[in-house]
Amino acid sequence: MGLLDRIRAWGSADDTKAPTVRSPQEAQLIETMQDRIGDPLHEERPIRLYLRFTGEVQGVGFRWTNMGLAREHGMTGWVMNLSDGSVEMEIQGTPKQVIVHLDELHAYYRRFANRIWLEEKREIPVIADETSFEARYEPGITL
Repeated sequence: MGLLDRIRAWGSADDTKAPTVRSPQEAQLIETMQDRIGDPLHEERPIRLYLRFTGEVQGVGFRWTNMGLAREHGMTGWVMNLSDGSVEMEIQGTPKQVIVHLDELHAYYRRFANRIWLEEKREIPVIADETSFEARYEPGITL
């Protein structure tokens, strides 16, 4: 779908009512985060996730949108385009912050009919002294 097609689709449909399509990986991640929200021992404990997205995630401000959302909600980590067209991210925050981040990310890109697909996820160790969220650049990628 080209840029003009997206603009036409955005202006002609109420995409805010369309259901968000999520990958099986993302659905499972959200279910796990929801379980932690209900557990007093885990709901406020930060977690760190490695996520890799495919779909229309390069050339659409995906890194900057993730950075803005993460900073807005006090999350830390980084996001980076890869040469294969995917985007990888490490994001750290509470389970609730993770769900809100993913929900807002999908809501933003749904307006443009972009497909965002979580291909890979895994929990990794928390980085205690990290203070911000940044966009990174893969070596060899020209901007």
